[in-house]
Amino acid sequence: MGIELRDCVNGIYMTEEMKKDVIENVKERTKNTVGKPACATNYTGRKGQTRRFLIGWKRNVAAAVFIALLAGAAAVPVRALVNSIVRERMEKMPQEEQNTYAEMLIEQDVAAEGFSRAYSPEEKIRYRELGQKYQEGTFPEKEVVKVATEEEAGAYEFCYVTSTDTFCLPERTLTDEELLEIIDFTMKREYSYAKHYEKEHASEVAAGKAQEQEKITANTEGGGITKQQAEEIAAQKLSALYGVSGDGFEINSYYDENTYDGRMAYCINWSNIIIQQYYSFYIDAKDGHMSWACRSGADLSDAPPADPGKIAEQIPVLANKAQKFMNTELQETYDEIYVSYLLHVDGKAESDVRFYLAKEDGSAWEVTYLWDGTLTEIDEKKDISEKEDGKAVELWDGANYTEVTEVFQKLDAVN
Repeated sequence: MGIELRDCVNGIYMTEEMKKDVIENVKERTKNTVGKPACATNYTGRKGQTRRFLIGWKRNVAAAVFIALLAGAAAVPVRALVNSIVRERMEKMPQEEQNTYAEMLIEQDVAAEGFSRAYSPEEKIRYRELGQKYQEGTFPEKEVVKVATEEEAGAYEFCYVTSTDTFCLPERTLTDEELLEIIDFTMKREYSYAKHYEKEHASEVAAGKAQEQEKITANTEGGGITKQQAEEIAAQKLSALYGVSGDGFEINSYYDENTYDGRMAYCINWSNIIIQQYYSFYIDAKDGHMSWACRSGADLSDAPPADPGKIAEQIPVLANKAQKFMNTELQETYDEIYVSYLLHVDGKAESDVRFYLAKEDGSAWEVTYLWDGTLTEIDEKKDISEKEDGKAVELWDGANYTEVTEVFQKLDAVN
């Protein structure tokens, strides 16, 4: 959750070199971060190289943007992710308070915020419900107590330790007030840092905008689409694929030439830091087709693994669903279909299952579901020849590596 909470900015501008730096930093930082980053499961092959099971690092500049602040690369937030009601609350903060929050984040040398214990399932549900209420104007009566050291934290049942970026939670169930205080603290800190960065890097913001606009102009003069057209296409896909209107979300987009081997694309993101929901798309800057879509959020990261019986039961159901999706939504042809998932020694599978609808040339569309049928990701693949059934991989869960087996099998296509 710490990674996703840092996705709080609208309009991040980075040079190509910055983007590369972000990607490399993200690789290292994720090794020390509990939980999954957006739309991804990290695993390490036998040769030791870290890979992405769902999205290759070079393909996931969107995820790099989500955690650019976290990764320590130079990024420029233009405005914090808040709606009008929350924005008014943020703007009422005295400058001194804003400075305190910004300095707190600047001085912390940790990968992501932590908690002394995990939220219970009930607390996770209430957190999301209260996040929605927070957006509608329900704010905490007080602020979370802040202490400098863990020693000081011993005097409080519930507090935040600034030196370690850790919320010390009581063993009992958190109250609504305490959950609202966590949400409010997060929003104030991220907003304050965004304002600070805007001010300190104003020339960088302007330069980033100018550089991006030059590339967009060259693209459109060469027959490509504009950023506005890309946003409109992505909005249609957001509704068609995920049934989301975008209301209550902040939209940000940028032009990218680094992700698809030099092919131009627009990355469009709908983000809601408060309720922790994110949708991302890559739209080809030349012809306007969608090459990638991803849904992520706190609710999806809690999806359970699948038991052996569930695997056998769901594969044909989801395979049929993926093929219908290919025919109706993507309207693409394919010759073969494959299934892929990670299998533990106890027979349980990781929470994601992928279907590759492939053509004779080895290219394919990857359609990813949770085992309950929730669509999470669609990805256009140039080549799936490296896929191999029975490959042993090491899965990182945030604390330990677990060896699992990658299943990759051909299925019978349904016409």
